[in-house]
Amino acid sequence: MKINSLLLLALLLVTTSASWSHGPAHANRPSERATERAAVNETLGLQETAIPVEGADAADRWWGVNVTTGWESRHVHYGVDETGPDGAYVNEVGIQLGDFSVSVWNGIGTGNAFLEWDFTVAYNIDLGPVFIVPGYNFRYVPSYAVGGDDHGGEEHAEEEHGEEEHAEENSDDHGGHVHNTYGNELFIAVGTNLIPYVVPSANLIWDLNNNPGGFMELRLDGDVPVYEDIVSLQPYALLGLNFGYNNADYSGWNNFQFGAQATYALNEYFSVFAGVNYSVALEALQQIDQDNVVWANVGLSFAY
Repeated sequence: MKINSLLLLALLLVTTSASWSHGPAHANRPSERATERAAVNETLGLQETAIPVEGADAADRWWGVNVTTGWESRHVHYGVDETGPDGAYVNEVGIQLGDFSVSVWNGIGTGNAFLEWDFTVAYNIDLGPVFIVPGYNFRYVPSYAVGGDDHGGEEHAEEEHGEEEHAEENSDDHGGHVHNTYGNELFIAVGTNLIPYVVPSANLIWDLNNNPGGFMELRLDGDVPVYEDIVSLQPYALLGLNFGYNNADYSGWNNFQFGAQATYALNEYFSVFAGVNYSVALEALQQIDQDNVVWANVGLSFAY
């Protein structure tokens, strides 16, 4: 009953966030393609907030390509610090074909054993001012099989990483959620781009290989121009709800996270960005001994 009540509350908030928008859209808001791409990455926990760079003529084409590379001082996935202070080098390549998109994301630990691959397909559905993005993600984390609980020299009781058989044997001994080396994840993002400079959204993901394995984020993402079309600021805030993804023994409040990113457009296709983020651990994470965490991210983005 508790899970059903929380899901009902979350669905009501989805409807509210998509319907309370009013007023004309602003010309400087991110394009629909950029909003879709950002929603997918944010839903999967691959990036903290949107990188709003688009090719100069992207709106005139039915296809597009984006490449991003960067470094994170910590890789934090739904409030869980997966690398410790050594951080990770991250890369992504994405292709958009009309409303359909495919992407590959990779994270490699710098000074730790972290290694992750994500292969994602998604489809954008526009319903007036509301966008809906369903999709599928195959998450492969071979470092879970070889790294154990050692993330950059720090102990994390929140995730017992190992082979699938090893995870099943030890699931009774650990209150935290047990992750396998791979996950088949279904997700959906719902939001609106009607409000000037702000995108409210609700994102739900469910891991079919870890049951229960659901997670939801209620987000506010901004894109504020600072200097012409060259410098912009992307603040964000989110509330995470755990439905077994991080903690199999508790459904409810996971974390409150906020941060900001500054983006500098080098030209029509390239930009650099840097951000700082802070996650406040709530009940689900506190039960698995995950503390509050702060981290920074920097990178280079290309879009055509």
